[in-house]
Amino acid sequence: MSAFVPPFCPWPHCRASSLDTGFQCYRDGTFPRSADGRRVQRYRCKSCRRRFSSQSFRLDYRQQKPQINTQLLDCLVSKVTHRQTARILRIDRKTVHRRLRVFGPALRRWHARFLARARSNGGLSGSFSLDELETFEHDRRLQPLTVPVLIHRATRFVVHLETADLPARGNLCALDQERKLVRERRYGKRASGSQQAVAHCLNALKQCHAPGELLQLVMDQKSSYPPLVRRHFGKQIAALIRESSRTARNTLNPMFPINHMLSMLRDQVSRLVRRSWAASKRKAELRHHLWVFVAWRNYVRPMFNSTPQVSSAMKLGLATRRYQPAELLRWKWPDRMCDSSTRWGQYP
Repeated sequence: MSAFVPPFCPWPHCRASSLDTGFQCYRDGTFPRSADGRRVQRYRCKSCRRRFSSQSFRLDYRQQKPQINTQLLDCLVSKVTHRQTARILRIDRKTVHRRLRVFGPALRRWHARFLARARSNGGLSGSFSLDELETFEHDRRLQPLTVPVLIHRATRFVVHLETADLPARGNLCALDQERKLVRERRYGKRASGSQQAVAHCLNALKQCHAPGELLQLVMDQKSSYPPLVRRHFGKQIAALIRESSRTARNTLNPMFPINHMLSMLRDQVSRLVRRSWAASKRKAELRHHLWVFVAWRNYVRPMFNSTPQVSSAMKLGLATRRYQPAELLRWKWPDRMCDSSTRWGQYP
């Protein structure tokens, strides 16, 4: 029997649906879950008198095959395409797509919870690096995308990333030019969202950066970067190192940590592999996939092969241990639930 203690009522219109209000409930029977045979405790809220269960708080709520979730996450960060993942796990490809749409937002909230904890504990300090990765959705020439990534250099901790549109490429052939005009008549002219996406990354860093420390940021020589950095940090900039993208990409290059991270993204996220049929068809799905990678890279994977027991979040002081994939996929609202070290949400 579970020792779960519900922290709030999961029904959205109940006055006890927030952690800020007092919440009282009592046990009201159990039922065997047909998907995995686990006995689940039911509860009844004393405010709205409606019933719910401990399963209402879990990410695998109403999933028919919850046992595949950890294997599915492993495939998503191992350069395995959706179709091949479906073949390996003996499931439908639509199941992979639906689970990714559940995992992505939940793991983004998981990451936001740790950044909020860092902000409350004094913020992040050290040197950071920013660069953009280019990819595309559906069509390489007509629908390119940019993915700005911001990391902590020493620990390779991914602070934030975004996805944004880029204009169609130039020097198009006659057929592509005709297709471009048809697409513009239907969807409008494609504009660049690079500056806005970079601004989102810098704003995320500003929210969790140590208030009393000056910023150290390494980036390439793109002309739009310095104004954005000054707009967000003003006089709180200690060093703004701008390295040419033509410099040899070895360990002596100041951009090596971010270049290494972008190479890892291309190697472990199937949608980013160059010149393959696994390219993303929709920008939103790419964003979900990238946040799965961010959570796995920061909290599950070792920081380096030479430190197998230490994750990037541990080295940065945001976590006390390496998390297991099953822990990342446990809660539906990880930002509103307590850690697994507390009594809330414990399953012996």
